[in-house]
Amino acid sequence: MTSAGHGETHRAVATWESLFRTQAQLLRRLQDDPIWDDVTLREYDVLYVLTRAGGALRLRELTQQTFVVQSSLSRLVERLEARGLVARTTASDDARGTLVTLTEAGRRTQREVGARHQEAIARYVGEALDDDAQSQLRRLLDALRDAQPAIDPPARPAAG
Repeated sequence: MTSAGHGETHRAVATWESLFRTQAQLLRRLQDDPIWDDVTLREYDVLYVLTRAGGALRLRELTQQTFVVQSSLSRLVERLEARGLVARTTASDDARGTLVTLTEAGRRTQREVGARHQEAIARYVGEALDDDAQSQLRRLLDALRDAQPAIDPPARPAAG
């Protein structure tokens, strides 16, 4: 692909800005919801990702699928383990790898908090956009995400 012209760059930056600001505003609203008595939004994200993965992931894989950096995720997983929501074990095929597994209490918490979280999302998104607009937005965001592997990053300036 060729680099974008000035007008194309301006449109792309404005689109990114709108996407980023909207996501930040929605995340702030979700974090402020009174549904986080049992777990924080970040802790819930870990439980949710584990649920979607069938109940267990290596710590490295969990890091790649959440919005938490590895050092923070390790501490977060320790807190979840201390509360009985996950268990950490050594991966059977790699003694250096840590396997994080949902416990029954973790599954239950994810389901209960998840139901309230879904209601909040339905309120913030569903009351703002009708079904057609939601479908169109999903298609656009999926296309944006799916295109990323084929787009080369900008060249780094030469040192010197």
